[in-house]
Amino acid sequence: MAIGDDLRLLRAYEPVARFTEGEYFFPVSVEQYVSQASLWRVEPRGSSPVQVVAPGELTLDTLATAGGAEQGLGYSLSGIGNGEKHLAHIPLRDRPPHLSRSSRLASVGLTGRLVDTLNRFSLLFRGSVPGGSATRSFLLQRDHLDTLRPTYYARVLRDGPWIVCQYWFFYSFNNWRSAFGGVNEHEADWEQVTVYIDANGEPGPDGLPEPSWVVFSAHDETGDDLRRRWDDPDLTVVDGRHPVVFVGAGSHSGAYLPGDYLITVRPPRLRGLVNALRWSARLLAPWSPEDQSNVGIPYVDYARGDGRSVGPGQNEAWRAINIGDDTPWVRDFRGLWGRDTLDRLGGERGPAGPRYQRDGTVRQAWADPVGWAGLAKVVPDPAAELQLVEERNQRDIDRLIELDTEITKMRHELTLAAAGLPAAAPEVRALAGQEQKLLGMRMEHTRLADELHRAAIATPVNQHPHAHLLHRRLPLEQSTGFLGRARSWWSVISTPLILWAIGAVVSPLDISGEQTALALLLVLLLVEGFVRGKFLAVILRILLAAALILVLVVLWFDGRYVLTFTFFGAAVLVLLVNTREATRR
Repeated sequence: MAIGDDLRLLRAYEPVARFTEGEYFFPVSVEQYVSQASLWRVEPRGSSPVQVVAPGELTLDTLATAGGAEQGLGYSLSGIGNGEKHLAHIPLRDRPPHLSRSSRLASVGLTGRLVDTLNRFSLLFRGSVPGGSATRSFLLQRDHLDTLRPTYYARVLRDGPWIVCQYWFFYSFNNWRSAFGGVNEHEADWEQVTVYIDANGEPGPDGLPEPSWVVFSAHDETGDDLRRRWDDPDLTVVDGRHPVVFVGAGSHSGAYLPGDYLITVRPPRLRGLVNALRWSARLLAPWSPEDQSNVGIPYVDYARGDGRSVGPGQNEAWRAINIGDDTPWVRDFRGLWGRDTLDRLGGERGPAGPRYQRDGTVRQAWADPVGWAGLAKVVPDPAAELQLVEERNQRDIDRLIELDTEITKMRHELTLAAAGLPAAAPEVRALAGQEQKLLGMRMEHTRLADELHRAAIATPVNQHPHAHLLHRRLPLEQSTGFLGRARSWWSVISTPLILWAIGAVVSPLDISGEQTALALLLVLLLVEGFVRGKFLAVILRILLAAALILVLVVLWFDGRYVLTFTFFGAAVLVLLVNTREATRR
């Protein structure tokens, strides 16, 4: 199909982006960004990056060539240079209105706050964006990047029964950490929205079919959880064709509903620690799955949609540019679009382009957007789905006929082999494997027969739009009044107080007395439970911890006491179970 036809499709389904009041950075032209950027080569750790191309000497046409034979691997673009330290205190000019914040720490438990503290402390030892980088990028955007003409880069992909319209948005900076309390910060940002259309769908008055699904790029969603059905009540659609994405402040991730979102991140280098903490949360509080999933680095993503709005029917329109695998700067530059800090956790490094990941491999979202969103198993056309059901039923019928023949044959062979022999004969004992195989065929026969029965009596079911979701991402419920304020302030002071109390308990120094410190620690933990509405759960955890400590202390002095108490406890438990069973009769 001609480029003009692709642009018509892209325009027909292009999204509406609603930003949060106070957002600093908006989708801009990569051509303008590259014209102001320099190109840097990453040196071995410990050495400073080397500038390969100075600002003003690059264009999109020369970008791939400048990347050399490695197509830019080990290189990074930067519109803010090497982040000179004297720029760290430049005041941010034209500062947007202040954003009233939600308390991210108040929304997670003590373990989550401790992990967050570790992450913040780690910024001292890993690569991070230098101070003043957000300011320099904001000045670059204001003076050289035309935010009055917001731009997206998009392509149309045809994959079997699907037409895929994919929209990519480039931001010159992600100031999520410094401006909005997020978990990381990096120069440049690529985000996307993908619309999936049934290629055989009934066309509307304009000759185009209605979309079936949409995906917004998000931090912690994968597979089926990425996508939403077109009739999902969580999805806002303008003029029946244009999905509304609520853009996270600073992070630029996409949300389906406006609001503040609590997200917990497991960085690759801390994933083992976080998984261990989540396992301990399951052990100590199996009744509280939200505590388990919230263990990680917590942050709030502000996607309120109360600021600037771009797209069809809004005050500002998109500038659309068609790209694809044959676009040179997309295909032939694998470097980073933003300063490479060599951050070991990855969160402070610039991103790769729309086609590639940071290691130079092709993104799944680009190579296979249908499989990436879990749609490879979904049939968009109801008529085609009915045909596939009939095909599967016929396959099951054919397999049942085969199984009937195989089962009859194997039963005959088994009885023939065992006829006239003692049951304990070695020849009979050796038939156990064939008996298991026969059992497996009988189970398969029963399963297929049940499946055919269900298909025969089934009526078409209109599944709920959320039926495919394992996790539905929803905004935070804001705590108000005294409890909300108490929870917010407690999240600020509780972690250092509890750490200090633990230090006082284990310290060899006579700081305040071990008994006093231990009493203070217990009080702090009880207040933590009260503020978070989990008072009884905290008491139970304290009792479990005390029992564990008691066992360890006794074991330290004499292991026989542990065995004694173990058997005594087991005896009492068995007596209670047996008594309960006897009284039920």
